Amino acid sequence: MKKLRATVLAFSLVTVLSAVACGSSGGLTRPTPTPNPTSVNPAELGSAADRGASPAVAAAKGTLTSPTTAPGGETIVEPTTGPEAPESAQEQEAIDIMWRMIARYGALDEGAVIVAGRNGHPGLVPVLVEPARLTLNPSVALTIARALERITGVSVGGDFVLSAPWYSWMSRQDPPQVELDGFDEWKGQRLGGIDPSFTKFLYQDVPARIPIWSVQWGGVLRDGIPPLEFPKTFPGDEVNFLLPDEPVFGVTINGESRAYPHRVMGWHELANDLLGGEQITFVF
Repeated sequence: MKKLRATVLAFSLVTVLSAVACGSSGGLTRPTPTPNPTSVNPAELGSAADRGASPAVAAAKGTLTSPTTAPGGETIVEPTTGPEAPESAQEQEAIDIMWRMIARYGALDEGAVIVAGRNGHPGLVPVLVEPARLTLNPSVALTIARALERITGVSVGGDFVLSAPWYSWMSRQDPPQVELDGFDEWKGQRLGGIDPSFTKFLYQDVPARIPIWSVQWGGVLRDGIPPLEFPKTFPGDEVNFLLPDEPVFGVTINGESRAYPHRVMGWHELANDLLGGEQITFVF
């Protein structure tokens, strides 16, 4: 009976966190778009080449013209690479859907989920998987699953526990999983509902060597788990608090070795230490 009560308590805690995780006021706030000086009417793009496109129109198409002079004196206009093409109507709608996905008080906007499936932009996949990670309602999870299947054309299973199989699916994509413009800031605001300091790590155009969609909340606030700071050490033949077959993490730097017990690192998850004359950070 004690185990059952503990399980119910754990699920209740996750439910509360899911409500807080996405902000506690009016949902996520979309930043004001910056005017694009090269933006043009999409209707112009089809005939721009025939009419002698203006630089703005040519830039929107991804090319600019550069005049050169041929040996006979004739002027030749050659294309050169320009800025990327503007967002398509589908992508613009997908970005709007992303910012609508999380409604007031962190609730999921199910209408936005349905519209996301109809839109079909692949960048909406991680946007849908985000709320699926905290969704305990099977009906809502089924709506998300249908939208994901409509966008991707595949079913990865998982019943209403969708996040793990879909994260795995995204990690296997080649080319890599697409992220919508502003997804980094959107995710920063989502996690900022738990801890405002997350917005310092995830913001618009943040430099990143890993996909932003792969960043997940670990279940505690920033620095919520104290690291192991320059721990006291003992010679191996004097240690009597470890079992003979107990696992340790062995590290050797510049000829100096140290063993970090699994049971200790399981509590701290991170150690700052000085080994082989170098300061190191060891993460488990």
